Amino acid sequence: MKFTYVYTGWEGTAHDARVFLDALSRRRNQFPWPPEGYYYLVDSAFPCIEKFMPPYPRERYHRSDRYSGRQFRGYKDYFNFRHSSLRNIIERTFALLKNRFQILSAMPRYRPTRQGMLVTACCTLHNLIRTVTPNDEFIQAALTLQFSEENMTGNDEAGEPSEVVDMSHESAGAMAAQRDAIAIPMWEDRFGA
Repeated sequence: MKFTYVYTGWEGTAHDARVFLDALSRRRNQFPWPPEGYYYLVDSAFPCIEKFMPPYPRERYHRSDRYSGRQFRGYKDYFNFRHSSLRNIIERTFALLKNRFQILSAMPRYRPTRQGMLVTACCTLHNLIRTVTPNDEFIQAALTLQFSEENMTGNDEAGEPSEVVDMSHESAGAMAAQRDAIAIPMWEDRFGA
């Protein structure tokens, strides 16, 4: 429940994928690419490219889509459920940040650069509190809610590219194959055999 990268300066109406691609494509942004063999879980708004693993498209995804008894339709559905469970931690971290720092819910009319500094400062303080005081009341409340819900349901200027963002069909195919290599064994071992 810590932030590893904070990128500010875009309007709230900008599409997530556009902000994402901008963060990746400029060297000055210093985006922390995952090490070889690792990847980031991203939501369905992001492209399926190497190092970034979205859920399967056109399959149930959100944990609220489970009505009763975990009736999965196959490995893609099951993978999306597990993906959603991990992504839910990210959403809870944002909720925790906004609950702790009320200024983020009603941002004063500062210049956009100053607003970005406020967001970065709040994320930094959150990480510090999470590191130094892991039993903090806000964190414990978020964790309690997370575990109880799991039991109930069973979510400027152009710079040089820092790394080439490979948006090719080959990149998408490689990430999709890696996702399958995770999802199929996960499906086969879902009962702990």
